[in-house]
Amino acid sequence: MIFIDAREGLSGDMVLASMIGLLDKPLLNDVSNRIGRVASENGLDFHLVEILDRGESGLGVTCIEKVAASTQTSHSDAFSRLDNMGDHLGSKDKTSLRILELIFEAEGEAHGLPPQEVHLHEIGRPQALLNIAGIGLVHSLLVEAGCGEFVSSTITTGKGIVVIGHGAVRVPAPATRLLLRGLEHLQGDDPGERATPTGIAAVKALISSQTDEFPEEFVKKSIGFGTRRFGGRLGRTTLLWTGVNRIQ
Repeated sequence: MIFIDAREGLSGDMVLASMIGLLDKPLLNDVSNRIGRVASENGLDFHLVEILDRGESGLGVTCIEKVAASTQTSHSDAFSRLDNMGDHLGSKDKTSLRILELIFEAEGEAHGLPPQEVHLHEIGRPQALLNIAGIGLVHSLLVEAGCGEFVSSTITTGKGIVVIGHGAVRVPAPATRLLLRGLEHLQGDDPGERATPTGIAAVKALISSQTDEFPEEFVKKSIGFGTRRFGGRLGRTTLLWTGVNRIQ
């Protein structure tokens, strides 16, 4: 079982970084190189960086546009680009497609439109799509390695105001609230957006259940760091690989 600790952050880049961190070193390097090549093909500069924050070490993902991309992405363009990224990564995993489907479904409901008529802003940019494609790739590798099911803690969403493509909105934003349906979540104490739509959709696509009974023992631990601080600590998604599967 892989336990997702989503109390201190949940975003596409943090989920990807924490998943990559569970891989053995040769495979980790191979995955980083594969994602880097696909990033370059899509006008991005990708790096996997080691981070130390308050005595805890982990990984972070940086992905910078070399050329400014369109500010809006249609349903067909987003899925076409994601399919292309998956093919070039050598991944046939369907998790990435499910993540994007969940996002479009939530955005469509929030705007009163069919998902096929929605145009994404931040989530449709190449960086976000690359994170989603990378999550699909690493998910397939972890499943091959016998990780078993994914289980998540309660999700901390954050609070206050965040500025998105549609302007300033209250956290969680309308589409984010829809993605949170059926998931255990709370605001937490610190202002800001702790859980992004991509991170929430990734968890929704990956997990079989939620529990706040944290594993007492685990064989691997990995932290994926973000770039924003909450209460003086960098936002992070932590994964614990227990070596056992809760499904009987």
